[in-house]
Amino acid sequence: MRNQRILISGAGPAGLTLAYWLRYYGFSPTLVERSPSLRIGGYKVDIRGVALEVVKYMGLYGRVKDLQTNMLGASVVDKFGQEIAQMNGDTFNLRISQDLEIIRGDLCRILAQQIEGMTCLFNDSVVAISQGHEGVEVEFENHAPQQFDLVIGADGLHSTVRKLVFGHDSCFAKELGLYISIFSVPNALGLHRWEMEYADSTKLVNLYSPSKDQDAKAAFLFASQALRFDIRDVQKQQQLLSEVYVRVGWEVPKLLAAMKQSKDFYFDSIAQICMSHWSDGRVALVGDAGYCPSPVSGQGTSLALVGAYVLAGELALAKGDYAQAFSQYEKQLRKYVEQNQKLGRNFAKNMTEGHKKNLTVWLHDQFMRLLPGRWIKFVTKQATRRVGRAANAVVLKNYTALLNQ
Repeated sequence: MRNQRILISGAGPAGLTLAYWLRYYGFSPTLVERSPSLRIGGYKVDIRGVALEVVKYMGLYGRVKDLQTNMLGASVVDKFGQEIAQMNGDTFNLRISQDLEIIRGDLCRILAQQIEGMTCLFNDSVVAISQGHEGVEVEFENHAPQQFDLVIGADGLHSTVRKLVFGHDSCFAKELGLYISIFSVPNALGLHRWEMEYADSTKLVNLYSPSKDQDAKAAFLFASQALRFDIRDVQKQQQLLSEVYVRVGWEVPKLLAAMKQSKDFYFDSIAQICMSHWSDGRVALVGDAGYCPSPVSGQGTSLALVGAYVLAGELALAKGDYAQAFSQYEKQLRKYVEQNQKLGRNFAKNMTEGHKKNLTVWLHDQFMRLLPGRWIKFVTKQATRRVGRAANAVVLKNYTALLNQ
């Protein structure tokens, strides 16, 4: 039953990787993507640990490496813009060994090139899913209904497939008390393969550019009590961000002024998706749709690549027994996902509890005041070790070898 028709909702790293492996194993995948075309650009993402094995199995390590950001380093500054610490790019972003950093859109473009000719329904989305003994009837917003053997939701944090089959976001989204905003701004500081960051206990601002001839990306991350905002109301989101950062120094006033003209403004709460199971009958979830670790974990893209690889491999091994495949998929990945989600929760806890007067926070404040550069590097080194352990917390099967036995 390798020729099963499988619908994949979402053409991001998870969906594109899954599509590649499913076609490789002889299935018939179809992609549906809400955007009118492949989404390019975006923020930089990391590929770490066992996710690199997936990239190598696909024969793409060299191509991804050629397009890595090659960030030279980063400066941590105070509210006056004075440098208090400087690190190379790998150290600042907690990378080790062969870990790679690439713009999300560049990664998607590389992955999409591997599935040329595959049916992809752009500018469309799933609006209804009905499961039966013979398959899954899927209704689309713009295309005629179709029947598939399986449906996989790879459509991110706010997954439509998850809502339709498993329940509302509120059933599974664990808010971490943080909010994030990212948008492009003019590269007024002339940053070239360099990033700068200012942070206090509950607010962080990061600015980077891979080239002095390109716009810079500004990222704002802050802790707050539950904020009410409409995900579609950009004006309200920008107002909220301006109010939170109104008294923050460094380049922040200029960045907020430039925000009004930005064409790629993004704002959302930081959340994880925590589910007791990632499948229901003939429908399964992969990547952020099923187990988003949150952006502050730094592991979302790696989990997407690994999850897609394992899900496709288990479907191939099961030879059409999707119930067995989905069960093995969860068994293989559950502990790996939990360890990487823990990274996100720990980071969020440090920011959301930054205002509390406990001994740990007091010691942190003292070290930051007396030895800021050394303390930042010490904390970074410890964090790198934790990320490295989580990024390698699963042993991947070589499915191609197993299938050829």
